[in-house]
Amino acid sequence: MKNIVFFFCDELRPDALGCYGNAAGDMHTPNIDSIAKRGHLFENCFCNSPVCVPSRTSIMTGLYPEDTGVYDNEAALPAFTLPGSFLTFPKVLHESGYHTASFGKTHLPPQMHPFERDNKQGSEMNLGLSALERETLHKISPRGALSFNMASLYPQDKEYYPETVTSNALDWMAKQADPYFIRISYTQPHSPIIVKRGYETIYKDYPFSGKLPDISHLSEFEQAFAQAIALDTVTEEELIQAKACYYGMVSWIDDEIGKVLHFLQAQGQLDNTILILGADHGALRGECRGLGKHIFHRASQSVPLIIATPDDKGDKRISTLCSNIDLPKTIFHLAGIEAPPQFKGVNLFSGHDPQAVYATIGYGEYDSCAFPARQLGRLSGDRGWPRRSCIRTKQYRLDMNTRVNGVYPSLSEADIFFVDCEKYPDEDFNMADDPAYAPIINDLISKLSAHCSSPVEVNPDLLHIPADMVAGTRQ
Repeated sequence: MKNIVFFFCDELRPDALGCYGNAAGDMHTPNIDSIAKRGHLFENCFCNSPVCVPSRTSIMTGLYPEDTGVYDNEAALPAFTLPGSFLTFPKVLHESGYHTASFGKTHLPPQMHPFERDNKQGSEMNLGLSALERETLHKISPRGALSFNMASLYPQDKEYYPETVTSNALDWMAKQADPYFIRISYTQPHSPIIVKRGYETIYKDYPFSGKLPDISHLSEFEQAFAQAIALDTVTEEELIQAKACYYGMVSWIDDEIGKVLHFLQAQGQLDNTILILGADHGALRGECRGLGKHIFHRASQSVPLIIATPDDKGDKRISTLCSNIDLPKTIFHLAGIEAPPQFKGVNLFSGHDPQAVYATIGYGEYDSCAFPARQLGRLSGDRGWPRRSCIRTKQYRLDMNTRVNGVYPSLSEADIFFVDCEKYPDEDFNMADDPAYAPIINDLISKLSAHCSSPVEVNPDLLHIPADMVAGTRQ
């Protein structure tokens, strides 16, 4: 049984990696690129919910949000209770003889404890800085109700706290007997973007665009999200600088991964180790005038996935459509373990070609918000933030509201977005009213409606943000 090292990032876009390519120029990620050269790079992988907790839960359980009742980040609240008991793939690995550990960010429902060892040190959103240190940072932020830190520099002459994740992981690996499974889970490049000094200059001369796109052709959902973000309050120069800092943060991650690869090489373990790199979701950097994730634009929903085994011949690119829900069965296959019946998805090395990817986000209650802790982001007409579901094929993307104010909307109220991604690769034009596509649209609606037909629901009282957590007041 081979050891498995799973590098996992939050808000990582594929185009931040050299091996995936970026129109602005070559990305500086030589260590991650070396993993891709050894193994398989999946070009069309997507998350099953474009936000942290439901996406991470889907990866752990091999189940969709509709199966677990985990639709948004409220599922990580202390009062939240899972509506059932679910296996996790690390638990299955442990029961099959693996030592299991996670270092860094976990962000799961409170009843879910997948790993024997779960050390979150180094993953805190404050990056180890005091409130005063964070307040005195010179940062780029939208000037609306939401204050994303899009770009700032870590204080000078202070050790970069997120590197604790790597050092703790290496300490654990040095003491382990085979076989082991370790997830090294970086909060970065999730905002706040507080870059280690030196990394902000790597991409300072890259021709990133600071212009915001026209969003008048998008869905009401996407336009409402853009209004909450208020990215139009940021200057072109600031947006360009923020992009350079985001990609610089990814280069820092690459250097941390390099430390792990160097350790494995020095210990003679590379020939007995499976390497995986993935992410919970992507990141908007101006697409649809957005930041973060939440919507189903490719920048938000697509994720990098790279898998290298000691037996790989190297540098194989896979264009097959796939999603994060396929990871458990693929890992079971690589470990020589039979997948328990609970786990959906497919083994990505089975030759099976999934025809569609499904994803869902949001509870769709009357008091739901896009940003619950800020009580920010609602639809017009006294409607709460919706539950929204998406079906994606190699050529098409369709998403629509599937729950609003606690009820399932009619088709006329579903705010359907549809795009032929071959015609509009930037996914910036809603073709839902194009009669030439009506048969395709109707077929996708039928398939998506069937997928969402029997969702698990939870008690809405479990989703209320405690008063001391609203607007980040919890100490």
